[in-house]
Amino acid sequence: MNIHQFNMQFNPEEDRILFRLNTVSREEFRFSLTRRFVKLLWPVLMQLLDHDIKKREPEKAHAAKEMLDFEREKVVSQTNFEKKYAEDAAMTFPLGEMPILLSRIQVKQGPHGNLLCLHTSQGKGLEFPVNNSFLHPFCKLLEDSTTRAQWELNLPVARPQNVNVQQQAPRVLH
Repeated sequence: MNIHQFNMQFNPEEDRILFRLNTVSREEFRFSLTRRFVKLLWPVLMQLLDHDIKKREPEKAHAAKEMLDFEREKVVSQTNFEKKYAEDAAMTFPLGEMPILLSRIQVKQGPHGNLLCLHTSQGKGLEFPVNNSFLHPFCKLLEDSTTRAQWELNLPVARPQNVNVQQQAPRVLH
C-alpha cells in the first residue's frame, strides 16, 4: 500500500480523533482513535522512531535522542500540513465508509522492516511499513489533535524507556 495522504480531526461529539488515510490506488480508510488508544499508541510510536534511527545509524546510538529531535524537525518542516485532504468521489472504502474503532496495536517484522499494525477487536485494520517520513508527520498530527481535544496527555517526544510493543504472557513469580 502506497500512502498518498492522511489527516486527523477531533470529533467533539464522540470525543474521538478521526484518522483518515488514502492511498495512491484511491482507497480510503477511516479510523476512530480514543484517548486511551492514543495513550497506548504513543510509546509504541516513540520506540519505533528510536529503533529506526538506531538501525540506520548504529554508530551514533549514544546521541539517538538528539538525532531524533533533529530529524523530526527536518521532516515536519518539509511536510505540507496546509494541503487540503482530498475528498474524491471515486474513492473506494475497503473497510467501509464509517470509521472503525481501533483497539489493538502490534508491531511485526515485515520483509523490509517493521510493520505498524492497527486493528479493531475483530481484526479489521491496517498494517503499514514504518518509516520516518510517515511517523514524524503522523506524530505531529496526533499531538495537534490531542491538544485540540484537550485530552491533556502531554505526549513526550523523547526516547521511551523499555516499552515492549509485543504482548507478553503474564509472569508468575515464586
